[in-house]
Amino acid sequence: MGGLDKGLQAYRGRPLVEWVVRCLRPQVSWLGISANRNQDRYQQGVDSDGVWPDETDLAPDSGPLAGIVTGMRHAPGDWLMVVPCDTPHLPENLVPLLLERACQDHLDAVTPVSTDADGLSRPHWVCSLIHKRVYPKLMDEFVKGERKVGRFIQSLRWSAVSFPEHSAFANLNTLESLNGHV
Repeated sequence: MGGLDKGLQAYRGRPLVEWVVRCLRPQVSWLGISANRNQDRYQQGVDSDGVWPDETDLAPDSGPLAGIVTGMRHAPGDWLMVVPCDTPHLPENLVPLLLERACQDHLDAVTPVSTDADGLSRPHWVCSLIHKRVYPKLMDEFVKGERKVGRFIQSLRWSAVSFPEHSAFANLNTLESLNGHV
């Protein structure tokens, strides 16, 4: 987005992050935000339990996996639901369905999957529910240089839950998509 803070960009009259928070807040007991800049704006404008930059012991610009490390360090409870700030149409039953599968099959992580317009099944790695017991493995992989969320999740006991609406996981990554996305 040309260097702009993506989560604070307006989509249909509200910042992207607000769409995500409004969807997730009823599904979780605690909601934190990982933001490496503009923490005050996130804290003031969004109903969250805290806003944190990536932890200082992590390499700068380490991507979403660093945000997951930070989330695991701050979040109470056993599970961490991670989602990007640019997915404003997440399912209203995302967390309960992922948690049900995780508990049923004794998994470390569960990822939503949907079928795209070409009929291909697509996992949404950065919208995953992850058990905090994997933190030591996460840190080990992070120190070794792993930065891909999907590769890390695939190294765990994981499964996928199918969601019918592929558009629910659409990422709005450009200013044009904010204005033209339906």
